Parts: sequence; structure tokens; C-alpha cells
Amino acid sequence: MAKPARIRGLDPDRRLRPCARTILRVRIGEVYAYERAVLDPQNVTELHDMRIAFKRLRYLLEIFGIAFETDLEPFLEEVRTMQDLLGDIHDRDVQVPALAEHLDWLAARESELARALVHEQAAADAPADPDRAYHAFRARFEAGRRADERPGVHALIARRRRERDELYARFLEEWRRLRAGRFRERLEGALGTA
Repeated sequence: MAKPARIRGLDPDRRLRPCARTILRVRIGEVYAYERAVLDPQNVTELHDMRIAFKRLRYLLEIFGIAFETDLEPFLEEVRTMQDLLGDIHDRDVQVPALAEHLDWLAARESELARALVHEQAAADAPADPDRAYHAFRARFEAGRRADERPGVHALIARRRRERDELYARFLEEWRRLRAGRFRERLEGALGTA
């Protein structure tokens, strides 16, 4: 996660509004610093960092809202929307690899089970009824396999990937709408930071 930029030039003896403007100018800049990177859906880290930048901006707008005469609620709503969309995207970016790791764990568990059963079978005396021994071996192997999980995990991975694509498309649409609506300029104008 990207660390917030240090804010220079703050004077605790100054009034709230000038300090708030200084802080908010930097935090708005941090959001827009990710503008180019987020146009590529594969930039997972940058998308997450942009969400954190929106989160910082949101909380500061909520805290400093009382220092400004302009109603900041419409701007806050836009910031919340972007933060939420990016958060939902990040959730999918975390869930898909975790589910893939679970599939790997299942495969490793099955391999361990098969090795243990084969080793046990090899150490045992030759069975009197090989057919019966095979069916017993197979039943024990199938009981430990948990193969019924795989289709559900694969389906969930596909669903999360599809959701991620849809969320990213919505994010881009919202981002372009904000750009077209000159969100940054309007916000900076409302705050007097332009």
C-alpha cells in the first residue's frame, strides 16, 4: 500500500481552513497520481493504492467539511462511490488467487493420500481377493478426495473473475464520467485549493 505523502507547510497556529486546504490539495493529487496506471485492469496494486487514496480523501473531506461554506456532500458521494467500486475490485483480486491456492491444496492433499494408501498397500501382504482389495483401496481414496469441491471452486473462480471484469468496467465508466464532469476542478474550486 502506498504511504501518504508528507504534507509540508502546516502551521498548527493557523486557522483550520488554510491547513485543511493544504492537506486536501495533497490528497487530491494522490488520487490523480494513479490516473494512468488504473487504465490497465492488470495493475492490481495501483488500483488498490488508488482506493486507499480515495479513502484518505473521503475521511478528510468528512473531517474538514465543517471548515468550508460549500456543501461537500455531493463530492463525498462521488468519492465514496469510487472507493466502494475499487474495494469491490480488490476483494475479487484477493479472492481469486486464494481460491486457486485452495485448488492447489486439494491436489496436494489428494497426492499425499494416494501416496499413503499406496505405501500402506505395498507394505501389506498380498490380498487374497485382489478385486475386493482394489475396491476397498478405491473407496478409501475417494472418501478422502473431496473431488466434489473442485467444480464449485472452479465455478466460484469464474464468477469472481466475471464480477471483477464487470466492476472494472463500471469503475472506468465512473472514472471517465468524473473526468468529463471536471470533478477535480470542481472539488478544488469548492475547497479553494485550485
